[in-house]
Formats: sequence, structure tokens, C-alpha cells
Amino acid sequence: MTITIEESGLTFGPFAEDDCFELEQSAIYLRINRGSKKDEGIKVCEFALIQRRQDRDPAIWLVEAKSSSPRPGNPVNFDKFIEEIRQKLTNALQMLVAAYLDRHPEAKEELPAGFRLLSLREDWRLVLIINGHKDAWLPPLQDALQTALRPLVKTFGLGDNAVVVINEHSARRYGLIA
Repeated sequence: MTITIEESGLTFGPFAEDDCFELEQSAIYLRINRGSKKDEGIKVCEFALIQRRQDRDPAIWLVEAKSSSPRPGNPVNFDKFIEEIRQKLTNALQMLVAAYLDRHPEAKEELPAGFRLLSLREDWRLVLIINGHKDAWLPPLQDALQTALRPLVKTFGLGDNAVVVINEHSARRYGLIA
């Protein structure tokens, strides 16, 4: 079976069901946020994906999609946007690792088989995809998000290339969208 995900004007997939975990739709996420007001619950990115390529070891991608982003020249909105993405990717990584460690009662039933078989020593990518963005607009976002996620990248030992900001053209090249 395969999964496709509709988000921010993009259709992600198709992905093997065992290699894709829809975090925002998961019972773990829904239970964690049960009873929380809209602004009080935790936020996570759209999905986690085991990206399998013939020429490399598998990598775990945490993917957040947006249809737009504020310009760096508008510091209040830009900083708020970067902080929101940082929170989503951080919470998603922590929730996925906690599920892998069976810290949530739903994990045994819900965590896809591909994730259960990982060692979690794989490469990780914290990915922001912005639909319709020009390539020239991506570097300031990449720099800001990399700075915001530096503590997480360092504490989890994720590596220098862990933070990725791309548009739909690059997402297609990486096999994230058809």
C-alpha cells in the first residue's frame, strides 16, 4: 500500500505505507493535544518519511510544508515564522523518538513497520518545503532555520546537512512530490 499527503497545495508521495508516518494525523499526537486549547497544544510537522535511495543508506526526513513565508525584511513576522517551524520540527523529532522508545501507549500499533525496524542512527533531515518559492528566496530561510535549530542538531548529533529548506522543484527532485 502507498500513502499520499495533501498539504499546502502539494501532493506528497506516493510513499510506502511502512515508510511514512503522518504525525499530525496520529493517535499519539491527537491524545497529546486532547483537551488543549488551540494555542496550548504542541505542534508537529506534517509527516516523517524514511527516504530510501539505492546509492545511500536510508535517511529519516521530517517534513513541514508551507504555501508561503514572510520576507526576512519583516523581522517580527519572519522571526515568528521561523520559531513556529523550529517548534514543529523539534516536537516532531522528539515525538517520533518517544514513539520508537514505546513511551506512548499507541506506539506499538501506530508506528509504521519501517520505523520500528530502524536503529535511529540513520541520517536525519529537518525539511521545510515552501510551495512556489523562487530559489533565490530560500537562502535567508535556510540560514535562519539552521540557526534556530542548531541546539537540536547539536544535541541529537544530526550533522551539518540536517536542516533543509527547499521549494517544490527541489522536492520533486528528492522524490517527495510526483
